[in-house]
Amino acid sequence: MNTHAEKIAVIGAGSVGSTVAYTLLLKNLASEIVLIDVNETREEGEVMDMHDALPFVETGEIKRGDFKDASDADIIIITAGLPQKSGETRLDLTKKNKDIVQSIFAQITQIKESAIIIMVTNPVDVMTFLAQEVSGLAKNQVLGTGTGLDTARLKSELSEMLNVNASDVEGFVLGEHGDSGFIAWSTVKVGGSDIKKVVTDPAIFEKIENDVKQEAYNIISKKGATFYGIASVVADLVQTILLDENKIIAVSTLVDNWNGVNDICMGVPSVINRSGVKELWNIELEPSEIEKLQKSAEILKGYLS
Repeated sequence: MNTHAEKIAVIGAGSVGSTVAYTLLLKNLASEIVLIDVNETREEGEVMDMHDALPFVETGEIKRGDFKDASDADIIIITAGLPQKSGETRLDLTKKNKDIVQSIFAQITQIKESAIIIMVTNPVDVMTFLAQEVSGLAKNQVLGTGTGLDTARLKSELSEMLNVNASDVEGFVLGEHGDSGFIAWSTVKVGGSDIKKVVTDPAIFEKIENDVKQEAYNIISKKGATFYGIASVVADLVQTILLDENKIIAVSTLVDNWNGVNDICMGVPSVINRSGVKELWNIELEPSEIEKLQKSAEILKGYLS
């Protein structure tokens, strides 16, 4: 089985995009990585810097390009857009980044029929829905990072609190990658044990939920942007796709008849393989969780018009 993509295009050479490209380069996931940005000076500088790492990896080439260079890519990763500033929510970026994303697809023009598109630009759920509408690809081939990063933060918080490895923590943050997202505690297990048998103090559940939601705001207030965690999420997605792993990941994808939610992209557990989203993974949520999921969906739908 081919474990490399021939070509991955990363659109956006800012903090997130350049970190994504560098992470992919270190993990040897592509024969060729193309970094694309309207700021050609920044784009060139980032590629020059990463080019110095080529003697230490198996990745064949890192180079700069323009939007048309994404047309024959096996995987297109879109990070371009205005970043979330301190005090802003991700949904505050909707109008500005919607115009940017539409412009990107207009400039790529033709996309390889078998390509997979990974949306990172915030608000990622809204941008994923938009990309599914304008890309020309099947909707399962266009997915967003969704609540993958939120879920990683949940695992990190519980791993630190319980002094266990993060890989021993299972569970999902669902809904919007943003303020209306929530921890589906009914899905959370540690070492096979239901979290509610491991943690009995309700205040701890409330604290962890708050910490997971506030993490991005805290990082942005201290350093201006978050990029290491999201780059790792993207790299994991790319690897899962290329290795055809059928791995269950909370990504942003079109939700249809899943726990009472329809016709919106949001973070739900999905089986990911070489085709993109193979299927949504059925989970029986508690009534209070279904209510939160449906509320999150309604909030997101308000930003689609």
